[in-house]
Amino acid sequence: MAKVSETGKKKFGARTRIIDLSEYFNWPRKVGKDDFWQGLAKHVRGYPTSMQEAWGIPFNMAPGKGARIIMAAKGKKEVAVRLNGRANYVCLLHAWHQMQEDIKRKDPTEGLVVAEYVLEYSDKTCHVQPVRARFEVHMTESPGPPWLAVPFNKPVAADPTLPSDNDYWGRLQSGLTGSPGYSDPALLVYAMPNPHPDKKIISLSIRGLKQSPLIVAGITLYKGASHPIRYLPRRTYRVTTSGKPPKVEKAEIDLGVVTRIEKTSRPRGKAWLKAPQVGTHTPEPERGSEDLIEIAASEDATLSVTLEGRKKPVDFSVGQAFHKGRSSSGKSRLEVLGKQRKWIQVRVIDSSTGRPTPTRIHFSGARGEYLAPYGHHSQVNANWFEDYGADVVVGDRNYAYMPGEFTTDIPEGDIYVEIYKGFEYHPVRRKVTVKPGQKLLELKINRWKDLRSKGWVTADTHVHFLSPQTAWLEAQGEGINVVNLLASQWGRLFTNVGDLSGKVGVVEDDTIVYVGTENRNHMLGHMSMLGTKGLPVYPMCCGGPTESFIGDPDFLTLAEWARENKRKGGVVIRPHYPYCGHTEDPVPILKGLVDALEININRDGGFPVQEWYRYLNCGYRVAVAGGTDKMGAYTALGWLRTYAKLDINRPFTYKNWARAMRAGRTITTNGPLIDLSVEGKGISETITMPQGGGTLNVHAVAESFWPLGRIEVVCNGKVVACERSSKGAKKLQIKEHLKVKQSGWIAARCAVSPRHPGSYMAAHTSPVYIKAGDTRAFDGPAAEHMLALVEGGIEYLSTLATVFDERSRNRMVRLFREARAELKGRLLVEGGHTHHHHDGQYHSHGHGKRADHMH
Repeated sequence: MAKVSETGKKKFGARTRIIDLSEYFNWPRKVGKDDFWQGLAKHVRGYPTSMQEAWGIPFNMAPGKGARIIMAAKGKKEVAVRLNGRANYVCLLHAWHQMQEDIKRKDPTEGLVVAEYVLEYSDKTCHVQPVRARFEVHMTESPGPPWLAVPFNKPVAADPTLPSDNDYWGRLQSGLTGSPGYSDPALLVYAMPNPHPDKKIISLSIRGLKQSPLIVAGITLYKGASHPIRYLPRRTYRVTTSGKPPKVEKAEIDLGVVTRIEKTSRPRGKAWLKAPQVGTHTPEPERGSEDLIEIAASEDATLSVTLEGRKKPVDFSVGQAFHKGRSSSGKSRLEVLGKQRKWIQVRVIDSSTGRPTPTRIHFSGARGEYLAPYGHHSQVNANWFEDYGADVVVGDRNYAYMPGEFTTDIPEGDIYVEIYKGFEYHPVRRKVTVKPGQKLLELKINRWKDLRSKGWVTADTHVHFLSPQTAWLEAQGEGINVVNLLASQWGRLFTNVGDLSGKVGVVEDDTIVYVGTENRNHMLGHMSMLGTKGLPVYPMCCGGPTESFIGDPDFLTLAEWARENKRKGGVVIRPHYPYCGHTEDPVPILKGLVDALEININRDGGFPVQEWYRYLNCGYRVAVAGGTDKMGAYTALGWLRTYAKLDINRPFTYKNWARAMRAGRTITTNGPLIDLSVEGKGISETITMPQGGGTLNVHAVAESFWPLGRIEVVCNGKVVACERSSKGAKKLQIKEHLKVKQSGWIAARCAVSPRHPGSYMAAHTSPVYIKAGDTRAFDGPAAEHMLALVEGGIEYLSTLATVFDERSRNRMVRLFREARAELKGRLLVEGGHTHHHHDGQYHSHGHGKRADHMH
């Protein structure tokens, strides 16, 4: 008689009885020399040994030596295994291995009976279960997994955001670690239904009907309420103890998979709906955060949860929680969230047009669980270059970029929505109720400002990795009119090169996507080539890691890249200024080759802003731009953007946008809107004054959905007028009569209230320029700083740089020497009028009185 063992009764779920098959194993013993049998023997000897678990079902497999399986084939004696027990299902580890003569590729016969399992009951009756090709076992002629059996290894959920030593990153994005392995010859788990669960089963006979052998490696009796390998739909569950949500340290399940533990920030409700974080990049305060458990499992599954501060896990019935809403264990309770889901059409309407509009949207349940629209990740991977679909994490909230109309599955009942569409729309937070039978969910978003109608267009000057069409969708969702998608190189990695066409890419619904390049050098700096016509400006990267690869030589300077792009009709922007190299910047700026500096505006006027001011203070005209440098789902496209003023009498085209950028009619912002006029002239225009200057009428105005804290007027680098609001205002403005004595510039900047969660939000205009007589703006210390950078570049190129050839080195150094000559000349001629506070090799020290920049 066969030996049996029982896993023991769980508090919930099913019982299993493991059958010891050691006396029935009949192969491999003597193995023929034929390749088929030799290969099969090698495969069988590689099976796991002793006690194993497959899909939560325990099996006692053979030890490492001797016979490992029961083999059944035509002409071989059937094997009768004594069971002596009751079961709802008889679970088997089995496989059918087809010999070449049994493979009928031209005449596949799904359903071909290859073996039989015969259950004999105590009342002498029998049940015969046919074992059919492609149904209970794999079939070579019919590609695909069997319909009624599953691979030995059940899927194991992986965190796609974490590195793994055992898998490729790309494979991890499926949410699984490893592979289920459907290919032949795979050992399968088959749960054979017992039509008479109340009868005692005396034996199971195994008959082979084909020359190709059926093998059985394990048998276990299963007594439970449901099919052991048929899962309920994946749902999120919540654990509470005495009504409060504890922290979950570990969650394990027997007949299923814990796919994820989601850590929420806070529950939804009135406080969330009115929270000031709406529309900002600021995380929610963690008030009432919870650990929610996402599960896919059989109805009989038992979930064991280890809670913070407890050694002993708490067990719950998953089936009970799913069907009845909750399962209790002492003072602890497991609740299912959003059990009843439905497919529904969602429509987001722009109230200013009455038409559907793309947006960035967030759905969540009452406990804060993210409800990803279909086709989007519930767990967004925000690592660099690891998720570049239409998803993003802003603050601690997951969002999906969606068209104005879409279809998704969503829970019935109350759900919470946040909708966002750039700086000119009110961000929306609201609660909606999805009712049984409802087919349409309509939402609205309201525009509070329309700068587009006044000729302003928005642009993100710096985006990576997205496909052009996805970039278009994200731009639509963020209220962006122009996306500059930039191909580039990171060592051996080249991105978006296949999208380069030398012409406008996607043009649709007032949004344009143009693929250009970001040309990069680890020492000299980076330069964005926007709107390049024809062939791109190559090489994109020079000078070795990490921009280019080991041993890649310096070949072209930033100035040469910029000149070539202008020759090809493009716009030149110095990205993430002044970082990434910060060596060659003076060379192209002094030559007038840079249209704009892409500056991450600092509300306190930090180093990037002050570095820009240094060039303006020396009379070099260069505008400001805003771009995100988006390289992953951690950045929302357009959160830092450029507004450019187009001629309202010209159509919106990429060519006319480029014309506005070259003219410098720009502002940069990550929230507030700002404008400036001086004597009625707008941004980038020049005011001519007599020698010695005069008085100018300045008008600056800032507006924002978020409360503004201040607006400032800056003249030649100094704040000369300021208006503040202690409580925060939707609008601030300055009207000032400003005395100016010499040539220079005037700009405006503003910032959101420091008390607001979005206090990092700020905006800055490009200058209005002032020409007083024949004078030119000059700042000695700034010029000396530029000279030091130029000298450093000369030293680097002459000493450490790996160059293409000596002719290239000489050509590059010559450009730096030209910039050095200009700066030294200006310091010699104009430096005597400026007092300097620094000592250094490249500093001149004049003894004249300090020239006032303004009064």
